[in-house]
Amino acid sequence: MIGEKRGGGPKTLQGKARSSANAKTHGLTSKVPSNSQEKVLVETYAKELIDYYHPQSPLEKLQIERIAICRAKLQYLYDLEQIKLTLASKELESQPEKILEKVPGLSPLAMGMAIECIAQGQIYLPCRLDLALLETICQEIEGFNGVIENQHQFARALPKLTKYLNSYPVVGLDNSNQWMEKLVEVVRHLERLSAGERYSGKWSELIEGYLLGKDYEAKLEKEAKQPEIDELERYQEERRIARGQKPREKEPQIQSAKSVMPEEIALRSQLRQFTRLFQTYREAEQAVYKYHEIKELMTKAISLPAAESDLLMRYQTTLERRLSSAIGELLALQRANRQE
Repeated sequence: MIGEKRGGGPKTLQGKARSSANAKTHGLTSKVPSNSQEKVLVETYAKELIDYYHPQSPLEKLQIERIAICRAKLQYLYDLEQIKLTLASKELESQPEKILEKVPGLSPLAMGMAIECIAQGQIYLPCRLDLALLETICQEIEGFNGVIENQHQFARALPKLTKYLNSYPVVGLDNSNQWMEKLVEVVRHLERLSAGERYSGKWSELIEGYLLGKDYEAKLEKEAKQPEIDELERYQEERRIARGQKPREKEPQIQSAKSVMPEEIALRSQLRQFTRLFQTYREAEQAVYKYHEIKELMTKAISLPAAESDLLMRYQTTLERRLSSAIGELLALQRANRQE
């Protein structure tokens, strides 16, 4: 409005200094050092130039200061670009799944194993398996062509698998002769691995081992209390008889069920879980190899966004022109001083 008096901006020197810094974000356009690190760099460059050119006049010293500032800002610009590229590379490394998505035909489970290998340095197989044991079991399974009708034939046909199942701990099962029941438990665990992307063999084994230990503790605690329970039941039974009551009928003890062989088709399906796990492991190994190849290519191809790259290029061009101009003026001054 006409007659309205505007503020006119800051009046004090301090206010003007603050106002001049409002739009400053990185200091590349400033003609003075922008921070303490840049100031140290300017002083270092200035000393090198003074030692070389031996300036005599105030104007020569001023030109040397201008050259040192331009060199420092150019160095900052180069460092800034390198830092941005390094951050982009680190972001790429922190998301291996983004790279693995470029591997064609990779199954979710193999991707999960590959991610674990990249993060942990190896693939931890489930159910206390290791690669050598799993490979031996798979060779045994693939080499057998007969028919298995009972668990004894199973043990003769697949001794390595039987030995592994005997050693695999399952609470409530005998570790010496219930390998068919243990096979069911192992297969159930392998089938649960279908999540794939959340695969974590290392932590899964740690958690499973902890829960197994708690189950054993509960079982041992129950067995420890069993004599007291038996003694209490015997005392109660004696009191019943003393009161003229009939003895309580004992409940028949539950006999442990004998191992039941699954049908041939079901058994083959169970055994295929081991060969599938081995094939997936090999698939994950190949995926890790391809991951490093693709990552190397993607790292080489990393570049800044076009707008950001153009902006840095403009700053670089401006600073290089300033530097060239300042050097030219310094040399002209020195020639003039010599002629005098």
